Amino acid sequence: MMLNRFRFWVNNKVIQSPWGADFVYKFAYHVNWIANSLRDKSAKFFAVKPAELASVQSAQIGSYVLVGTTNICNAKCAFCAYPRAVENGTLETGVMTMPVFQKIVSEWAKNGGDHLDFTPVVGDPLIDPSLIEKIKFAHEAGIPRISFTTNGILLNHHDNYKKLVDLKVSMIYISIGATDEAQYKLIYGVNQYQKVISGLRNLLEYNRQNGEPVYVNIRFRNAQRPSEILTSEDFMKYIKPFISAKVEVNFTVDFDNWGGTIRQEELPGVMRLRKPRPEIKIPCTSLFGFAIRHDGSVRLCGCRMKSSDLDDLVVGNVNEQSLEEISASAKTKSIIDGFYRGERPETCKSCTLYTPVTRSWLKGRRAANSRRQVKK
Repeated sequence: MMLNRFRFWVNNKVIQSPWGADFVYKFAYHVNWIANSLRDKSAKFFAVKPAELASVQSAQIGSYVLVGTTNICNAKCAFCAYPRAVENGTLETGVMTMPVFQKIVSEWAKNGGDHLDFTPVVGDPLIDPSLIEKIKFAHEAGIPRISFTTNGILLNHHDNYKKLVDLKVSMIYISIGATDEAQYKLIYGVNQYQKVISGLRNLLEYNRQNGEPVYVNIRFRNAQRPSEILTSEDFMKYIKPFISAKVEVNFTVDFDNWGGTIRQEELPGVMRLRKPRPEIKIPCTSLFGFAIRHDGSVRLCGCRMKSSDLDDLVVGNVNEQSLEEISASAKTKSIIDGFYRGERPETCKSCTLYTPVTRSWLKGRRAANSRRQVKK
C-alpha cells in the first residue's frame, strides 16, 4: 500500500510538474545505465544454470503470451524498425483469422493463463477489424486480464474507445510522440495527430464517466524535454484533467536499437539510444515469453525484430503443434542454451534491450507459477 502511494505521488506530483519531470528525465538515463550494469554483474556472478530454467520454459501459467493479431501499422515511427522493413519489402504482413486466434486462446486459458497481451512485435492492434470480437472471445474463454499498446490513431474509428471501456480491457498503453502536430509528425511520420489527441481525449473522458475500469498509460516517445509537453496547450486541455491513479503519463528516457537497426543520427531532438553493454553468456528474460504472429508462427521474443518477424527466433507454429509443445521443444531449448555458449540469434546479437536472467527474476517467475497453479 505504501509503495503504491509513493508511486502515485511520484507520478502525479513530481513527474507531472515541469521542473520535476525535467530533473528526473535528465538523470534517469544515467540511472538506467547504472541499474542495467549492476543487473549484468549480478547475472554473471550469480549465474542461473540451464537446468534451473527448465521449470519456467514451458508455456504454462507462469509465462506470458503476446498475440499479435496483425503486424500492419499506420504510422512510420522514427524509433521503430517497421517502416524500414516495409520499405525494404522484408516484412510479410497480415491479420490473424478467428479460428487461429480461438485455438491459441483456448489452449492458453486451459493451461491457466490469466493475461493476454495483444501487442504485436510491430503493428497496431486496432488495425485488426475483428479485435473487439477477439477480446470478447478471450474474456469468455476465462482470461480476465487483457492489455495492449496502440498509437491511438483508430481510437475514434467505429467508437473503438467506447467498446474497449465497455469490455473493461485491463490496460491500454498509448504510444504518442508529442502534443502538437509538428512534433508528432517528426516522430511518427504521419499526419494523424488530430485523430490521436481526439481519440485519446474521448477514451479518457468515457473511461472516467464509467468509473475508470481501464488503466490507461500515456507513453510519450518524446523528442522534447518533458516540460515542453507538460506545459503545452493540448496536454493541459486534453490530458491533465484526467490524470489519476488509473491514468498515468511517462516519458521515454532511452530507446533501444532494434537489434542494431536504429542509429542515433536517425532520432530527432532529445531522443537517445541506450548504450551498448558487454555481452554476457546468460539468456535474456524475453526468451521466456511467447509472441504469436498473425499466421500462427511462435517467436521466443515479443519485443524486437530486425527486418522481419519471421526470423531465427521462430520456434514453431500453433497450426502444427500446441503452444506447450512448442515451448518445450528442442528448438526452443537450443536457443536458450545457446546464450550460455555465446551463440545468439541474429536479432539478439546487437540488441540493447537485452535483459539477462537473474536469481531474483527466477525467484519471481517461480513464485508466479506457484500462485497461479494454486488458483488453477
